[in-house]
Amino acid sequence: MLKYNFHDSLIEDVNYIPNEAKLEIKIKLCNWMQSDYKDSDPEMLTMHMIFDGVEKFEMSTENYVFNSNEILDVIELDDRTVKIIFLTENDVKTIIVTAERVDYAIYENEQS
Repeated sequence: MLKYNFHDSLIEDVNYIPNEAKLEIKIKLCNWMQSDYKDSDPEMLTMHMIFDGVEKFEMSTENYVFNSNEILDVIELDDRTVKIIFLTENDVKTIIVTAERVDYAIYENEQS
């Protein structure tokens, strides 16, 4: 399910649409940490992780407004479930998502 190294990347926004069983997470991806990175590539990219067929979405904090929160780790719990561990101002929080699939949309020059 996971194709990228998310460590030190930043969560910009999380948008869950329950009636569509869809979750979108906007991330500033540390492109320079990817295995296929070349010196001529941009160091940071904007990525949208788009989860479809969401069966479970749990966040260990309610009504949180994301503001470039650092990702500590993304763990694949099974072939349909991921756990995202991230920092807030005062704590470590998690997002757990179970979904049929995840797609990635990457933008080099998208504004926040």
